[in-house]
Amino acid sequence: MLIQFSVENYLSIKDKVVLSLLASKDKEHPDFLINHDNKKCLKSAVIYGANASGKSNVLNAFWFMVNYVLTSHNQQLHMPIGRTAFKFDDFTAVKPSSFEVIFTVDAIRYAYGFSVTDTLVVDEYLYYYPNGRQAIIFERKNTKEYKFTVDVEEQNMLKDRTSANKLYLSVASNWSYSKVIPVLDWFASCQILTKRSIADAYGLNARNLRDEEYRSIIASMLQVADFGIKALEIRDFQGLGSLMPDKQSYNNIETVHTVVDENGKEKFYNLNMTEESDGTNSYFKVVGIVRKALDKGTLLVADEIDAHLHPLLTKHLISLFNSAEFNPHGAQLVFTSHNTTLLDLDIMRRDQIWFTEKNENTAATDLFSLDDFSVRKDTKIERGYLIGRYGAIPFIKGGL
Repeated sequence: MLIQFSVENYLSIKDKVVLSLLASKDKEHPDFLINHDNKKCLKSAVIYGANASGKSNVLNAFWFMVNYVLTSHNQQLHMPIGRTAFKFDDFTAVKPSSFEVIFTVDAIRYAYGFSVTDTLVVDEYLYYYPNGRQAIIFERKNTKEYKFTVDVEEQNMLKDRTSANKLYLSVASNWSYSKVIPVLDWFASCQILTKRSIADAYGLNARNLRDEEYRSIIASMLQVADFGIKALEIRDFQGLGSLMPDKQSYNNIETVHTVVDENGKEKFYNLNMTEESDGTNSYFKVVGIVRKALDKGTLLVADEIDAHLHPLLTKHLISLFNSAEFNPHGAQLVFTSHNTTLLDLDIMRRDQIWFTEKNENTAATDLFSLDDFSVRKDTKIERGYLIGRYGAIPFIKGGL
């Protein structure tokens, strides 16, 4: 369960911003919360903002963190790390970019973070709270200075395998160090859909469709969305076998539609998935990973999850995560959107709604919550947002 994510000096983010899924004292919609260890966390959160305000960069920063944790053990010596520091400043290019995430695994809270330059991991740490008190698994400072309080001999051996441009967590998990495996597994369970992420929901969905039961489940979710699709068929299983999805994968998926002729007889017709609408394809792209997150109780992070979708379909997807019935395992959804119809206190709690705004002077991204404002229960949030009451909207100057 994600509790909090923070980032500093990455892309359009100069100063530290914090996205918190810790619930406020708002008593509305208790079903939208996950209860854990006397704390309550949100099942979903949405980020709004003008184009180029940095809302996607908050998610891109999370993707960078997850991706580097999962892959940096393979980083070749002296290879650059590939972080992108804030560019509209004379000093940020040489300063580290910092990332931190606080989360729980099997009822144990963890705090993990690191700072990196273009070439070095400067700092890194992992704490956990097995008995409600903070305990150190490891601390790393100035790239090569480590502190261990448990399994000291084993960890000293692992640190010697960690070069300056690698995360110790990544190396230690690659060598199956037991204390960090739950942390690595949590990162690996996160599903991230951004332009920077390598995950392709469409392709992953396509490969899973080889399983008949899974195919039936996805077809039923498409039926609920009222696309007129009755079933899914796979024309060539061999074409779904590649690790990296391509257009050939899409060509192998067909949707089954039914029509009733003038004699009242039902007939079946197939369409190739490439012939379906953008909306159908967009929904198909996300519905598989939504199902996976709900089944496993994991985190889904999605940039513009509602692209090409009718507002009612987007509301339906959000309601699945906020529901006690359809989300019994505590899955979470963090997403960006321009769909202002979701700005409704019947659909989202105040602490679930976040905004990004670019500072006019520094061009840096700020991140803040609707809960920072005094908002009554009967407030029309959508109207207030569109007239600029909460900021985070474009200021259109008129003219050509």
